[in-house]
Amino acid sequence: MAALRLAGLAAVFLAVGCHRGPELARVTGTVTAGGKPVTAGTISFVPAAGKAAVGAIGPDGRYSLTTMKPDDGAHVGNYKVTIHATTVGAGTTGYASLDDEIKGTKQKVLVPGKVEWVVPERYSQLSTTDLTATVNPGVQTIDFNVPGR
Repeated sequence: MAALRLAGLAAVFLAVGCHRGPELARVTGTVTAGGKPVTAGTISFVPAAGKAAVGAIGPDGRYSLTTMKPDDGAHVGNYKVTIHATTVGAGTTGYASLDDEIKGTKQKVLVPGKVEWVVPERYSQLSTTDLTATVNPGVQTIDFNVPGR
């Protein structure tokens, strides 16, 4: 009888001790700019405290959030959201300065391509974004349509 009670107590302690931490909820969605899918970039859900959830934006504008392991979602709660999506034009080679070009210096340097924001830059920084999201328990879709450039 004592062994049965001990087994029952052990089961209760195991059940209480198996808490896995804050609840994660699966979050997917689409990011569009000016109504058109954003074809590459990163979206981040950043809580006031704790671990952020991040997702790569695919060619169709879809994302899936990751907190601990791929596609596991985000912790239930409120977030500020940032979206970083740029394109970079082709680089060229040129002279380091106008003086080098005038002197005919044969040494050329790589001139990086122009960076253009697909999603306006203000959405890429926590201090300037006004995007927010609330993650609820369960599976959900959270879409973002921001103004185009």
